[in-house]
Amino acid sequence: MQLDLFALLQIPEQYTAMLQRYLAAMILLAVLIIITKWQGIGIGNKLIVGTIRGTIQIVLMALILVYIFALSDLIVIFGVLTFMGVFAAYTARSNLERIPGVMRATLPAILVGALSVMAVTIALEIIDWRSGPGEFIIPMGGMVIGNCMVLTSLVIDRMWSNAQKQRSLLETALALGATPMQATELTIRESIRSGLLPNLNRYASLGIVSIPGLMSGMIIGGVNPLEAALYQVIIFIMIFLAGMIAALITSRLFLREMFNERAQLTVPPPEL
Repeated sequence: MQLDLFALLQIPEQYTAMLQRYLAAMILLAVLIIITKWQGIGIGNKLIVGTIRGTIQIVLMALILVYIFALSDLIVIFGVLTFMGVFAAYTARSNLERIPGVMRATLPAILVGALSVMAVTIALEIIDWRSGPGEFIIPMGGMVIGNCMVLTSLVIDRMWSNAQKQRSLLETALALGATPMQATELTIRESIRSGLLPNLNRYASLGIVSIPGLMSGMIIGGVNPLEAALYQVIIFIMIFLAGMIAALITSRLFLREMFNERAQLTVPPPEL
């Protein structure tokens, strides 16, 4: 008699099919890891750790979603969003371990950018959240916070790498009397533009090349496609505005990590 592992673990029958699909997807992960090692990209360990940590985190989140969606107190809801923002800043710091001061620059930027946009959205009643505040605000806030995290990380990474590659240009500008902000203004603009580019491409191809995740999820959940489409556009606008605010704040705060009190560049040269 064949041993049924799922029955042995007393896993409910409605979850076994999804667990089997999840285990099958690990074959794809193994192929991805093999390719990265073959090409010497060196992210195999991060993929494994990210998959394990991401699975645990998302499953834990799923287990408490019922309680989160039932929240009706806006103060508590924004407390949850604040926690998500803090963890986003911590994640950005973990992914940029070689760069100092990442969390000091990203934490206030993510919180101000994401929470201010969410607050304005709620105040203007742009989204219909009254029937289920937690069910609407937290998932949308999560998308906004996640994109702020990605954008602020890209801005910091680009500012740091450009400062390493263009040390002589920056030091020349400083010697001629430029402030740190003036010396790095072009780099900051390029960093923000390159960080926004992926979402701009998705925005331009919206509804033609792909159906974004929020719209797909709402349609699968039974929402009218037209309503889902308008919600998706709203989310993109929220993401762009929050990301722009977060990127601008991050770029200003991160200058303190790149220059000392005497406006001297402290970024070390690139490692050979």
